[in-house]
Amino acid sequence: MNRLSPLITRKTGRFAPALAMGLSMPPALEFAPEWQEDAQQFLTAWIGGMVFFLTFLS
Repeated sequence: MNRLSPLITRKTGRFAPALAMGLSMPPALEFAPEWQEDAQQFLTAWIGGMVFFLTFLS
């Protein structure tokens, strides 16, 4: 293994096992898009931050 292998990654998302075995991609409706997970985490952190900091102001 190369020393740089942890730095060099290939983003395949949840479909990496299917791609490695040569299987077809699952239907798109079964999984939420990647951006939806990112948006959910962002909104959760934003709302949590607002609650956290507004408690100090009141």
